[in-house]
Amino acid sequence: MKYAILGDIHSNLEALTAVLARAAELKVDSYVCIGDVVGYNSNPHECMEILRGLKPEAVIKGNHDDYVANLQLELYGFNPQAAQAVKWTRSQISEEERLWLEDLPYTKDIIKPGGVRFQLVHGTLDNPRMWGYIFDRYSAETCLQYQSMPLCFCGHTHTPMLYVKSQQEVTASSFEEVRIMPNHKYLVNVGSVGQPRDGDIRASFATYDTKDNTVALHRVPYDIETCQQKILDAGLPSRLAERLGYGC
Repeated sequence: MKYAILGDIHSNLEALTAVLARAAELKVDSYVCIGDVVGYNSNPHECMEILRGLKPEAVIKGNHDDYVANLQLELYGFNPQAAQAVKWTRSQISEEERLWLEDLPYTKDIIKPGGVRFQLVHGTLDNPRMWGYIFDRYSAETCLQYQSMPLCFCGHTHTPMLYVKSQQEVTASSFEEVRIMPNHKYLVNVGSVGQPRDGDIRASFATYDTKDNTVALHRVPYDIETCQQKILDAGLPSRLAERLGYGC
């Protein structure tokens, strides 16, 4: 079984389309999403429709999904551009789509025959509703303490990163491919499909091959210019379009 792990799609239709084309080339069998389907970009309806059409094994709630779905939540902690995008997205989606976002779980454990076991969370396992960030091995250490399975996928920072706990030591590194070894815990940030922030403007996602027990990171070019123009045409902040061209 080969899974595609998608995260932080953020209503970027062009990036999602390119990622799914690459996933098809890789002969992916199933999909999971670690949250933030919506926010920032201009195609929330289309991205939700495509993702749901994949019949993913799991979709986790991200902070943008939460705030778009819950109209009573004040947008504390969001910068002005992000807050404007949340308000705009609320006005664009249907009630049925809002309820779908509202019903998404904060975490999910995937357990399959043959010893396949992994966890999904958007932010951190220790308090998934508070939207904490994992930026380094020190912040990863707490999350790993709550990790009950050898492998967990997360997102939220929009920066791909690998955290590994072996005995009492936690290490952090970038990665292209890693083999899941016994007696280790792996916390894998899969980066962002729709708004990368690691200086690489290409969309990011990961695959997990349960036969080989390997996780691989994939970077995919997409039509950034079209996405940028659609952001501007929608009346969203120009900063949201600009940052796509810098990967920040």
